Amino acid sequence: MPDIACEYTLTTPAGTIVFNDGSVDEYFITDIPDGLAGAPLRTPTDFVPYGHGSLSYNFWRGGRNILIEGMFFVRSLPPCPQMVEEWNIMEENLRVCLESIAELDSDTGTLVWTPAGLSQRTLTVRHNVQLQCPPDQNYSVRAFNFGLLADDPDWLESTP
Repeated sequence: MPDIACEYTLTTPAGTIVFNDGSVDEYFITDIPDGLAGAPLRTPTDFVPYGHGSLSYNFWRGGRNILIEGMFFVRSLPPCPQMVEEWNIMEENLRVCLESIAELDSDTGTLVWTPAGLSQRTLTVRHNVQLQCPPDQNYSVRAFNFGLLADDPDWLESTP
């Protein structure tokens, strides 16, 4: 299970978004339901011809499809309409950063995080699941969810 309490930094050609940094107006991750706990396994097999069982081959890991869910957590302004304006600005900043890593295969960003008690981890990522920003909690917050793809399933580890 990924550590959703630690800070995550997404650096792209269009800018940097920091999640869970404790700022007054924060990109707050609520869940990472897929992609960081482990890379998908590619397990090629064939049926034994004219017999029972299977033939298995070398197993490999596939690229990581990372799904990130969260909310724009605005504490600096009173509710509506000022808060809605800040949500729009935060959404636009996130959209621009994600779109900068969504076209050419050379358009990549980095996702960096340090789980509590472990070393810093870095993945090279691209944006592959469209950003959605629906209202949540009876319109008191605006949520976000999007996907990133790390072609290389192995993160780089380093001391922070």
